[in-house]
Amino acid sequence: MGRSTSAQRYATLTVEAVADALRGLPGWAVEQGHLVRRVAVRDPWRLLERVSQVELELDHHSVVALDRGEVVFSVWTHVRPGLTTVDVELAHRIDEVAESA
Repeated sequence: MGRSTSAQRYATLTVEAVADALRGLPGWAVEQGHLVRRVAVRDPWRLLERVSQVELELDHHSVVALDRGEVVFSVWTHVRPGLTTVDVELAHRIDEVAESA
């Protein structure tokens, strides 16, 4: 499978496409236009280190907060209105890393 173009990666998703994506992203929600997930993990720093590697690979980054023993990931494309394909891709990759953390 070839790599997607920048235009494809940053295409703004329709409301229906976001709803479809959320069905495959348990634990994620849309809050104020961002994909958000809270992850309770024993070693938040290890999780963040591993997620940062994924973010570098995708050239797309989340905003992270630590809140009462949870890591809160917020994902959106800053230069586009709405959520994009790469936001959903990053959310899936964060899930993969969190499952093995």
